[in-house]
Amino acid sequence: MSENGNEGQSEPAGSFEELIQGIETEMNATRLHKQGAFAITSARIAGSVYSEAMATGVPHDLAKEMAQDTWNAVMCLTPVDYVPTDEDES
Repeated sequence: MSENGNEGQSEPAGSFEELIQGIETEMNATRLHKQGAFAITSARIAGSVYSEAMATGVPHDLAKEMAQDTWNAVMCLTPVDYVPTDEDES
């Protein structure tokens, strides 16, 4: 033990912080992996919608819109329509 008696206290605090950081890193990596797998599955679903629509004779533009709508719905995205303003023309 050191003269001031603090030697034993700093090591557990450092170990605890390292443990928490390790857990946080692992959880972030797991979350990122799950998000990637979800995005890939969503893309496959949207692609299937497009392929099936094209196979049944739906026009390309409509099939594309159907696939985009599916992607937005699965990914919980809200499409934003761009409306030009007078300021955009200057």
